[in-house]
Parts: sequence; structure tokens; C-alpha cells
Amino acid sequence: MSDNYGVTFAQKLIQRGEYEQAIVAADKHADQDPENPEPYHDRARARAELGRYEEAFADYCRAIKLDQTEHVLQDWEVDDGLFSMLIAWAQSLGTSVQAQSAQVQVMERYLQLLPNGQHKTETGEWILRFRGLLKSTFVKPQS
Repeated sequence: MSDNYGVTFAQKLIQRGEYEQAIVAADKHADQDPENPEPYHDRARARAELGRYEEAFADYCRAIKLDQTEHVLQDWEVDDGLFSMLIAWAQSLGTSVQAQSAQVQVMERYLQLLPNGQHKTETGEWILRFRGLLKSTFVKPQS
């Protein structure tokens, strides 16, 4: 499934925005090599792009677990992808008071999966933000 440059077919499809096709390619790759973390990471990325966050998280979990043995994934890339996906997921839950608890639970998944991850501090800040205890410092540029 990988070409000479180490890019899987699913990764090429993701780069082209063909996320459903990337999932199919990652499924085939996982069927052929179930202990390889790459297809699970590829599928997590594609599912995250489609807003299928619960499934993406399950794939990130599988990829991270398998990579503890295989050591083929770039740690920073997995960490960044997981963190970004969880923020997008939490934000997709809305801004209501009722959504706050679910948003916090989503962000806590990062700390459970990667307790020493590179986004540990930022995750804590997002949790505070979703609880309404930390204001965003982002200012939208004027057009």
C-alpha cells in the first residue's frame, strides 16, 4: 500500500480531499496488515475531516497502541492530529451550557490517551475555556 516515498494510498487520497475513498483504502490496508498503525492513523485523519469524530478517536487509539510496538508513525503528527480533531469535535457540540460538560469530556480524552502529550497544557486551557473560565485571546481580523 505504500509507494517508494513512504506515502500510503490513503494518504494521497486525503491530500486530494477524497476522504471516503481514503477510508476504503485504509480499510484494505488494515485488512492486509492489521498490526500496522498507519492505516488506522490514515483512517482517523479521514474520518476527522468528515466530522466522524467518535470513529476517528477509536482509530487514533488503535494507531497509538499499535505504534508503541511498531514505531512507524511520527509522534508529533499523531499528537497534533488527535489534539486538533478533539478541539473540532468539542466545538461541533455547540455553545450551550448543556454542551459544556460534553466538550470537557471530549478534551479529557486527550489527557487519557496521551497523558504526557505535547498539548497537555493547551488541553487544560481548552477545558477551562469550554467551562467558561478562560476567555479566548483570539481576535478575528477586521476585513
